[in-house]
Amino acid sequence: MAKPTGRVCLVSGGTGGHLMPALVLARSMQEAGHEPLLVTEGRDVERELVRRELPDITSVEVPRSGSSLGGLPVWLIRATLTARRHLRKHQIKGVISTGGRASVPVALAARSLRIPLFLLEQNAVTGRANRWLLPLAKRMYVGLPGAGERHVRGKFTGTPLRSGFGHVDKGEARRSLGLQADVPVVLITGGSQGARVLNEVVPAALQRVQSKMQVMHLSGLGNDAAVRHRYADVARDNVAYVRAVAADMDRLFAAADLVICRGGGTTVAELMAVGRAAIIIPYPHHKDRQQLHNARVLESVGAALIQEERDLDQDALTQLVESLLSAPDRLRTMADQGRKLRRLDAVDAILEDVQQVLGGEHPVASSDEANSSRANSSRTNSSRANPSLANPSLARADVGSVNVTEANLAGPRPVGGERGAAPRRGGVA
Repeated sequence: MAKPTGRVCLVSGGTGGHLMPALVLARSMQEAGHEPLLVTEGRDVERELVRRELPDITSVEVPRSGSSLGGLPVWLIRATLTARRHLRKHQIKGVISTGGRASVPVALAARSLRIPLFLLEQNAVTGRANRWLLPLAKRMYVGLPGAGERHVRGKFTGTPLRSGFGHVDKGEARRSLGLQADVPVVLITGGSQGARVLNEVVPAALQRVQSKMQVMHLSGLGNDAAVRHRYADVARDNVAYVRAVAADMDRLFAAADLVICRGGGTTVAELMAVGRAAIIIPYPHHKDRQQLHNARVLESVGAALIQEERDLDQDALTQLVESLLSAPDRLRTMADQGRKLRRLDAVDAILEDVQQVLGGEHPVASSDEANSSRANSSRTNSSRANPSLANPSLARADVGSVNVTEANLAGPRPVGGERGAAPRRGGVA
């Protein structure tokens, strides 16, 4: 590739579902020797995720949006002017938006500077920001099959995911996490911020399941202590491993037989990539029911069961989990059906298309460059995302830790006698 004459800007924020695809794309560009610019609103969750996943990226911020509708026009003007300064200062030649409020002022700034705009839509239903911005965009990359056909500029590419998704062996994942190889694993995750209904209802429901199992529960920041307490009365030969967050989601998904989760677009893409049976409890308060439509993509092929939150109770969930764990052939069939929908080349598909639109002279990674660089740096990146790969002795303690937060995720592990030491049977980790 010719020496780049400018840079690509990635704009994202709000939730991990928006920000992680941007960071995955940015990492691929870095591996190919380019230096993308990341723009967010600088919220705490955004800063922490960037610090954990890609601390060396050049990152700038636009003013944060407030909750007042009356202040929205003033914020939009201020944020757009700030974005213009960033784009001009860093000589940006293309903007890729993966969603979130920050995408609107950055897209408007790009338009005013005649910089090409590219959108990523992870959901089966186009989000509000992307609906507004689609007329300004060169292309909208669609993460879920079937959604792209509804838009003239839409192109199905899949959602950019961490490189480990779809490539980690179940047995190897369980060994590295300190899990038993022959006991079913249930993973519960409510996304980057957790989900109250999963934290409150699922622990009690799983206590009543008679089938032997291993539970991994991601609660979201600040919720782990309460969730751990709800599992504490388990009087059976099971262990519930509770974490606030995880940097090794590819391994957690790979280790699981069944996933109980929300229906975010990135989560659904991860289920497809790994091929895992799922019980999806969609977030019910989006006006357009994005998560319900995302879940239906998997339900339509028999890869997931949808449980609406309004109908959720402990007894119903207990029976549902019991029926699935007692039918391993059904779990495998569901997993296989989901895997048929996956697309693992989303990063290359998006960056190659961006490069083609920009004329081939700008800083995005071609497929050959990205694959070659990925092979050379896979050990470094894997160690960064999962410290247990660099130090196998951390692997079991990582799952057993009872007080993991974003701030101490890669920090010292508990030792004997501290909270978080190796769990006893029938207990909580």
